[in-house]
Amino acid sequence: MNPKDKRIQIASFDDTTVIGINTSLPDYKLAWSINKQLSIDLVRYDDLEFEGAEFSFFYYTAGENYNVYNLVSLVRKDRVLYSFNPRLDYLFLIQNSLTAERRLHLIQSIRATEGVVHAFLLEKDKTMRQVLETIGDCEQRMIDKKKKLNNINEVRKEMREQEAFLAQLRASN
Repeated sequence: MNPKDKRIQIASFDDTTVIGINTSLPDYKLAWSINKQLSIDLVRYDDLEFEGAEFSFFYYTAGENYNVYNLVSLVRKDRVLYSFNPRLDYLFLIQNSLTAERRLHLIQSIRATEGVVHAFLLEKDKTMRQVLETIGDCEQRMIDKKKKLNNINEVRKEMREQEAFLAQLRASN
């Protein structure tokens, strides 16, 4: 490939809705409350690692061509992933298009969650794009790890089936 033909891939976050959340709730309680309010199933995955600190990372996908949800902590003990003004403790990300009515419903539902002080829509400026890229990298690593684990489990399943088949052949001889 000609070096002049190489192009930099820049992720587009135009279809990502970002809601900032301020709360004193621990990550697992907030995830549980959001799951209950929105009838979704956020699950904690490997923490997002950034500059030597780990921040909790929750993920839920409603399936192909539907929304993907992430809940990411911004504060871990004395470390902050990114600072926002006013102070935010979590980001709730929804990937793929949302109608204005659905977006409003999500924000109102999160605001109605017990323990949530503030929840509001964030603009996607330069800093926000950096945050989204960091989170996107973490999500991709998690998906790759999950695929790899699924592949290993499939191979193990095939091996068990082959062993059972061979055991049946031996028993019939």
